[in-house]
Amino acid sequence: MTDPGVVPPNWGFYMGDETKRRRYCKMCNVWKPDRTHHCSICNRCILNMDHHCPWINNCVGFYNRKFFIQLLSYVYLSLIIVVLFTIPEMYGRGMELTRNPNHYSESTFFVLETVFLTLAFCMALLLICTLTNFIKFHMKLVLENYTTIENLEREEGAKSKFDIGRRRNWEQVFGQNPWMWWIPLHTQASRPIGDGVRWRVHYTRVIDEDEELPADEEGMSQASRLLNQGNAGSANRSSGR
Repeated sequence: MTDPGVVPPNWGFYMGDETKRRRYCKMCNVWKPDRTHHCSICNRCILNMDHHCPWINNCVGFYNRKFFIQLLSYVYLSLIIVVLFTIPEMYGRGMELTRNPNHYSESTFFVLETVFLTLAFCMALLLICTLTNFIKFHMKLVLENYTTIENLEREEGAKSKFDIGRRRNWEQVFGQNPWMWWIPLHTQASRPIGDGVRWRVHYTRVIDEDEELPADEEGMSQASRLLNQGNAGSANRSSGR
């Protein structure tokens, strides 16, 4: 399985003059970049951790989130194929049973086949119904640049500060080349964009360590606008004197 991503050695110890508060993991003894969380099952910090998946026995993080989405998509398509090809067979068996029920009721093999086919059909339908909402949920998270953990912590209607547009959000997970989006391997053209440590923040201006204000449509934040208004007012009072 692909490693979801680990914090680079000595990251965070040499950050120059940057004064941004950083989180420290006492379990791994490393500084945690943005969107990094400690997994108690894997017992290590995971870059851009989405969740720990018991079905793959691994965390879903920066480097394997693409493969997780692909797994869901391939399973979903396989189930659809099973259902589509089972419908004609179910219909044919139903017609045969209605035409000559006494003949086929004596055939144990035919009855067992029909029972197993019906169970497989019902199971596939159940899984399709379950996976439909699950896939829609994870696709929505990718397009909005959220992880499952961040989605649980966000306020209702809030947008991610890492949201840089649907296309670029998608490319951060699937890579730049559309022809490689559904191929389960990493190449230079299909690997996730970025390093999982540094993240682009769209239209935000840091006010302090815990607060960020969004910019308006012209790219100027509210704080900048108020500051300019204050400077203009001071200049007017000085010229009036």
